[in-house]
Amino acid sequence: MLTFIFLLSFVFIFNSYTCASNVENKGKSYNLQECIERALKFSPEIAEATYEEEVYRAKKIQADSAELPKIEILSLVGPSPEAKKEDFLRTDVATRVNGIFGGVEVTLIQPIYTYGKIRGYKEAAEGGLKVAKAGVLKKKSEIILRTKELYFNFLFAKDIKNLILEIKEQLSKSIEKTEKQLQIGSPWADEVNIYKFRAYLGEVEKNLNEVDKNILFLKEALKASMGLPKDIEFDIAENTLLPEERIPDSLEEYIQSAHTNRPELIQLKAGLEATKALIDVERSNFYPQFFVGMKTSILGATNRDKIKNPYISDDLNRSYGAIFAGFKMPIDFGLTKGRVMEAEAEHGKIKEKQRFAYEVIPLHIKKAYFDFEESKKNINELHIAFTNAKKWLVSATANYDMGVGEAKDVADAASAYALTKTNYLKSILNHRISYATLLNASGLDISGKY
Repeated sequence: MLTFIFLLSFVFIFNSYTCASNVENKGKSYNLQECIERALKFSPEIAEATYEEEVYRAKKIQADSAELPKIEILSLVGPSPEAKKEDFLRTDVATRVNGIFGGVEVTLIQPIYTYGKIRGYKEAAEGGLKVAKAGVLKKKSEIILRTKELYFNFLFAKDIKNLILEIKEQLSKSIEKTEKQLQIGSPWADEVNIYKFRAYLGEVEKNLNEVDKNILFLKEALKASMGLPKDIEFDIAENTLLPEERIPDSLEEYIQSAHTNRPELIQLKAGLEATKALIDVERSNFYPQFFVGMKTSILGATNRDKIKNPYISDDLNRSYGAIFAGFKMPIDFGLTKGRVMEAEAEHGKIKEKQRFAYEVIPLHIKKAYFDFEESKKNINELHIAFTNAKKWLVSATANYDMGVGEAKDVADAASAYALTKTNYLKSILNHRISYATLLNASGLDISGKY
């Protein structure tokens, strides 16, 4: 009996997975592709990553504008003290505020040579934008894989429930037949067998309640993933979990595809470009930044005379214009060197992450590939095993009904059937998920190859 209970409980060790289903309208069922499209459309994670892309797009706009002239316009207006030109040499003139002044100053600065600072900012912003775009693809890839896992495990849970109902029906029939034999006084009927079957049936009911709970939880998790209202009823289009029909490409092709399509590797490559450009930006601070410019100012007051003398300037009543060239060079006693070292360290960190990724990602692909091959073999072997276990259960039940078998024989056969059928279903689940993982690890799922 303990063995039987353990084997029935073994059915539910995979409850950590969740399911995928997609619904637009009440009562409509959706296939896997529709579920994925809905999840991608309504995912807040993708929306967040998209806003991150917009942040870097804005940074790129700022960097691109760094090579354009900077124009500053300052407009002023205010009260003006009176000033007459005939009072220029007097020292006893009283100050009277009886007018207003106003005017505008325009300053234009055009960078002409910055030792790579502007170019570095533009390249860094471009790299950052590539990182953000790859981040969106990464989120999409994660959601595609998660939705597949949800979808396949929902089917797995349905198949497990059908298996439990099948065993429950078999045990219920054995109890009914034993009770009838006791009523007619059959010499081989034993009331102890009813107790045994009811004990087994209690465990079956417990596991049935557990799988019903998990199916309900899977639906709720799916609604949250799809952004669906809680009151919407939905289901998925398939009724049973079937093996993956597609035949995978060669292992080397998947590894090569990952080098081109895997979002993490795209991010790391772009990150190296961005940090290399930032090193150039910091190094440019060791050198002067050359520029040309122009400044013009027009100011006038209602109560002040204009003095046309180049040696005398009236800050409230004057006009002038000038063009100039110059350079700016900070001398910061080690701060620039420290910033360069910091930028180089960040670049080195990303380089090591890239090296690690090129080592780990092929292993990830190989594991998924080998899991797929293993599960394919297990499906064939376990199909034979559970088919024979079913025949064993039918024979043991028939022998018990004719009085030539024991309740333990039925329980042992049911245990073997539950174990082999569960392992068969689990192999199909692994077959589907390992192929999905293979597409995810190689970066092919984001190209629409679901």
